[in-house]
Parts: sequence; C-alpha cells; structure tokens
Amino acid sequence: MTFPANQASSRSNRLRRSRGFTIVEILAVVGIIAALMGLILAGLQAASRTTRRTEELSTLRQLHLAWASYSASNNDYVMPGYLDETAQERWRVKYRYQVSGRVDPAICQTYPWRLLPYLDWGYEPILGYQPDENDNVPSKGKTGVIEPEAMEVADQPWFGYNAYYVGGWWDTDSSGNTLCRFSNSIWAQDNGSGAPIQTKGKLVLRTIGRAAQGSSLILFGGSTYRAPGIYREDSTFLNGSPWITPHILADQMIWNPYTGMIGGVDTASASTIGDILCGPASLLDTPLTLGAGGIDMEVFTAQAVPYRRHGAVSLVHLDGSTGSEGIGNLTDQRRWINAAHDGLGNPNEFSHSPN
Repeated sequence: MTFPANQASSRSNRLRRSRGFTIVEILAVVGIIAALMGLILAGLQAASRTTRRTEELSTLRQLHLAWASYSASNNDYVMPGYLDETAQERWRVKYRYQVSGRVDPAICQTYPWRLLPYLDWGYEPILGYQPDENDNVPSKGKTGVIEPEAMEVADQPWFGYNAYYVGGWWDTDSSGNTLCRFSNSIWAQDNGSGAPIQTKGKLVLRTIGRAAQGSSLILFGGSTYRAPGIYREDSTFLNGSPWITPHILADQMIWNPYTGMIGGVDTASASTIGDILCGPASLLDTPLTLGAGGIDMEVFTAQAVPYRRHGAVSLVHLDGSTGSEGIGNLTDQRRWINAAHDGLGNPNEFSHSPN
C-alpha cells in the first residue's frame, strides 16, 4: 500500500515532532542554566560582600569619632593602645561600667573599655560583627568579678587598634619600670641626601599634632590573632583582636604576602602545603591545595594580623578617612609608623631596634 506524497511528508513531520530532546540537548540546557545560576550567585555574593564592607567602614567612622573625642578630652594626647595593670594604677586611671561598678583593670589593658564612654556605651561598634553583640554585655559590675561577656568586649572587638605605634604599648618590666615599648628604639633617619642619622625614639605617635600623614596612617583595621601558617582569603567570621600589627614589628617579620615559597621550597612543585611544611598540619588555617587560589598571607610569628573579613581589610586612618585594601598594600611601614616617613631606604623594609 502506498501513500500520497503529501500524507507521507505529514507523517514524517509528526514523527520528528514527537521524538523529544536528545541527551546532548538536555545537557546543553542544564549547562546553560548552571552557568546562569553561577553568575547570579556570584553577583549576589559580591553585592552582599560590598554591603557588609560598607557597614564595616561606617562602624570605623564611629570608632574614629569616639577616638577623636577621647583625644580632645585629654589635651590632644591620643588613646594609649595598651596599659598593663601597673600602668593603670600609676596613671591613676579607672574605668567604669555604664550604670555602676568599676571594670576590673585586668580587662582594661586593651582599648575597648577606654573608648566605650565616647561611644555612648553602644556595643555595636565593638561587637557588631557577632549576631548577638548586645544580648549579654553587662552594664554594671561587682568588685573582683570578671564576667565572660565583659572579657569578650576587651579581647574580641570588631577592629584592632594600631596600638604599638599610636598611643603606645605601656607595660612594666622586671625591674618595676613602666615604659612605652619602642620609646627608646634606634632607627636610621634619612638626612635628606641618603645618608643615615642614628635616631632614638620618635616612633610612637603620642599627640595628633605630630602626625606626618594623617590620611594614610592606620588607626583601626580588621584584625584577628593567628598562629604561624599560610592563610587564604577569609570567608568565615573569626574573632576580632584589640590590636593590629604591621608586617615588621621592630626588627621582626610578623607576616607577609604569600610568595609561593615556604622555607626556601618552591611550593609550585608540591601537591599540597602539608607536603612541604616542617611541622604539624594544624598550623594551617585549613588544609589547602596549592593552586586552589586565594592563598595570600603567610604568618611567621603568632600575633594579631590584618584580617579580610569580607575580601579586603577595612581601615580607618588618623584623619577619619576609610577604605578597604588588600594585604599587599599594607606592607608600606609608613602606613603604620609615623616616623617611617623620615626613614632611610625602602619604606616597606623600615625597621628599628626592639628597645
């Protein structure tokens, strides 16, 4: 039996219409959808990161205003970065809770309890990165009692203070002398023609009027305390630290942008960082596969170091200007040490004697 040509063509068309999608076509559609979802997710993540970074910069401006108010109330002297208990006693300074009771000197060594009265006792600028920052912070205290929440204010603030070089780190030595660390350190000053002048002191900024470049000198910044190891760009919320250090502290390297070399070994030829580290893998933030991307800080000495809470280090400078920067931009010692502007040689390598 035969069909007319037009009926055969119609039957062929119906067969083509009913055969459906091939596996290749389905996979192509799924791939396109996945790619679009990836782009949308990346956009949402970037927008979220930008929003959170903007929130950080707003908080840093609040800290700067409070810090400036402290200075205005203390004859232009800037807030000290660290005061041990003996220094507090000798300076005759006492810090109180909002309602009543003295804050124990043991938790007033770092800056937060000094600054809170100038923040109108708002804990958001101190602990705002934590979801329950205002839930349990005490407003009054009892003599001899240190509540965990009060300790958290002192030890885990949102941002670290440039404590060693702005205001100073005051502690008491074994002889009972209370001194500002680095106040008598020796460094090489440029005489203007490239020759060194051995200079003593002038490293710690004590008054606002002596600032050489307030628009670039770091005051507060994202900070966390870390053990030696290799760290990638952060995506988790680590506890903050009450101070923050430059990559060279006195004459000791604290941290540096990651270069791909660990102990002189070229990491490009190794499969994982654990293959080449001389020590336990616990020194690492997490087990990292080389080439996975984002590894950009090596910590040499346990310290409070710059922390990229949302992809960059949020900062406020002495003049109140804010910004978010990568680790590589923070190796210029002039960003941390007022006197480094007059130092001899490469400003990224500026150092001084430890005492």
